[in-house]
Amino acid sequence: MHRNAQTLHPVARITYFLANLQPESLEQLGEHYSERVQFDDPINEGHGLDDLRVIFEDLFKQLKNISLDITDSRGDEQAAFLKWVMRYRFRGKARELPGVSYFTFNKEGKVTSQRDYWDAAEGVYAEIPGIGLTLRGIRKMVQVRP
Repeated sequence: MHRNAQTLHPVARITYFLANLQPESLEQLGEHYSERVQFDDPINEGHGLDDLRVIFEDLFKQLKNISLDITDSRGDEQAAFLKWVMRYRFRGKARELPGVSYFTFNKEGKVTSQRDYWDAAEGVYAEIPGIGLTLRGIRKMVQVRP
């Protein structure tokens, strides 16, 4: 952990941790997340630090060269939002996935819940053979044309 991270505001702490997240930093999850953390995103749901570790480990197995560019943050000692763009390689291609995360914190400044919002159709389902083409067709059919 950064030597001054313990004294940072909870929003600054989680921002710093996630912006620098690498497989080896997963050992530090307990410094930033409570033992009973609740995690949800469009694909995964986890209850507790062990589940969160498994979710993050799988992310690093599935995707390569992951980086998280945090473009905005808002919050206080109780809750925060981070706006981000995740950059990664999947099946040899560079990808970008924008999203937003909502966090709640306990009195120690650790994350008690994290809810990630991102487009699963763009970020996951479009990569499944056949489904991507179908999704693009549906999007084209329902798109508003001013």
